[in-house]
Amino acid sequence: MPSLRSQPDDFSFSCETGETLLEAAIRAGLPLTHVCGGHAKCSTCRVWVLEGLENCSERTGAEAEMAARLDLASGIRLACQMRPEGDLIFRRLVLDDTDMALTSQINRSQPTKAGELKEVAVFFSDIQGFTGFSEALMPYDVMYLLNRYFAQIGEVIEANGGYIDKFIGDGMMALFGLSEGGSAALRSVNAGLQCLTVIDRMKPFFKTMYDIDFEVRIGLHWGEAVIGTLGAPGHERLTAIGDPVNVASRAEQANKEAGTRFLVTEALFERVKEDVEMSDFIRVRLPGTTTRQTLYEIARLTPKAAARITGEGGGETKRYAGRDWSRLMADDALQDGGHRIFEFADYDVAVLRRNGQFYAFNNACPHVHLPFFNRHEHLNAPEKLRPDESRAESTEVICRWHNSRFDLVTGEVISWCELLKEDGTSEGMEFLGDISKNKCPLQLFPLHVAEGEVWISFDR
Repeated sequence: MPSLRSQPDDFSFSCETGETLLEAAIRAGLPLTHVCGGHAKCSTCRVWVLEGLENCSERTGAEAEMAARLDLASGIRLACQMRPEGDLIFRRLVLDDTDMALTSQINRSQPTKAGELKEVAVFFSDIQGFTGFSEALMPYDVMYLLNRYFAQIGEVIEANGGYIDKFIGDGMMALFGLSEGGSAALRSVNAGLQCLTVIDRMKPFFKTMYDIDFEVRIGLHWGEAVIGTLGAPGHERLTAIGDPVNVASRAEQANKEAGTRFLVTEALFERVKEDVEMSDFIRVRLPGTTTRQTLYEIARLTPKAAARITGEGGGETKRYAGRDWSRLMADDALQDGGHRIFEFADYDVAVLRRNGQFYAFNNACPHVHLPFFNRHEHLNAPEKLRPDESRAESTEVICRWHNSRFDLVTGEVISWCELLKEDGTSEGMEFLGDISKNKCPLQLFPLHVAEGEVWISFDR
């Protein structure tokens, strides 16, 4: 006959063969909440099995459906459905009215996840010198800048399987490894590297528009944290608590003294060292710790690791006419009059086809460094398209931002910022002053079409 012990009550009782945990608890006088009467229509009888999980019957039927719906960890079981087959030690998760409000799923659509220990990568980022330029800018522009930054960084985090935990002023915390899979550590590093690439592309725009030098620092750590849902009913949010959160935050802060942008701890580096190329390392004593730790500056993923993460073959290349070329697409993949955007490490490249001819250029206006065309994935989402997309007429491209016109063959400026006022200011943004300067040509890239394939070169 199985022997069961409940925490935090330190109450022991026995279980008859074939009896559910709830039935045994009621018979023994243990106050185990079961709002729905023990029919698996709520989760208030849930318990956390601390020892003896192997002695529990497998989830089936209603319990399996409830666990899937609420994303319950394997150790969280419904007492009304689980039948012990051996000794157990478990913890009641509903102890009072507050716990009932947090865990009852009756008339609620927001699931709650009990705390569980899990190894995760914790990502912290922070804007360098944010206090200074936030005081110099108008509040509206500070909000615009932050939203633009967070929107683009958020896309990178989620594309790499990360979960954005919270925004803290100009800082952000994200978690990797909440779902199953062995590549969480490497994906977190890839996210950090891609974030730096995105930031480098944003810098010219912020410099032109606000005359600020925009920079971000990132720290990563791998460790075991408590993952659970916190917050008042209806406002819950999944988060992580524990030492790994503090260490990741301090690794991010260490960038300031080291003069770096992206540092990972030794715990994380050990999990990815065969798949990354390291720039440097430092030995530091992180705030709040007594021992010195090694932090590593990551330069890039190895080509094989990058191909594995993206699921692509690494990109086909060739040498031709003294240049290195990368394959873009089949020449019939782009119809005449259309355009596509291709993402590379240093550029987003716009490729247009006009009258059978292909043209390629940096998809960043030379003036304010904003994109000529929206990225390809938005072309099938009309609600995300701007009504004033840039236009390409014959061998000219007309920028949507200030109506500058560029020659697609030579890159030369045909006309500059026609939508600006005579004093060089922009309608509604006069406080920025004269932004008509920095007259620059379009940055073109050579294309080579051969045997039905389109190739691009970035050789200077």
